[in-house]
Amino acid sequence: MTRQPLLSGFEEVLSSKPSTTTNDIRDFPNLSRRTLSQHAKWFGLAGEYLVDSILLRFGFCTSPMPEMMPADRLLCLPEGPLRLQIKTCCRPRDGYFHFSLTKGYHRAPGGIRPYGPDDFDLVALVALSENAVKFTLERQASHRVACSEIAALHQDPCASLQRALEDLGVIECAPSLPNQFPCQ
Repeated sequence: MTRQPLLSGFEEVLSSKPSTTTNDIRDFPNLSRRTLSQHAKWFGLAGEYLVDSILLRFGFCTSPMPEMMPADRLLCLPEGPLRLQIKTCCRPRDGYFHFSLTKGYHRAPGGIRPYGPDDFDLVALVALSENAVKFTLERQASHRVACSEIAALHQDPCASLQRALEDLGVIECAPSLPNQFPCQ
């Protein structure tokens, strides 16, 4: 008996292997793309709160910005506030967490557009499934955080923030960030 090969793409549909994704948000990060998309605002907010948590643990105060503003938080420093844009990725793909540094929504009247040069000062890239944050000054349209970077981000959650602040000229060298910038 001859065997008819399947058309490309039907292997997954006809396989008996159970799906690893669900529609129950409690199964994060193993969620379907549709569920991730439906709850994108929730996951974005979770990313913002993770950034707040990390910054507060190291003595930095933040203040939320209204949703219609291009920055998500004000990072309060003795030298003055910095505008912080927070981008969240729920899970890695091909060994990287991928971030798009654009504003707006596909279905919004204004669509998706790039940020202006004065919209923010600093970016926080949140790898939500790993509870890790990388701070950067880079303003390219897309960013990647390698899964191999996660261990270092866990070991020293403020190292990338310290480098970014030094590059901005806000602080020279801060061996002990919590003592330099206490919340007041």
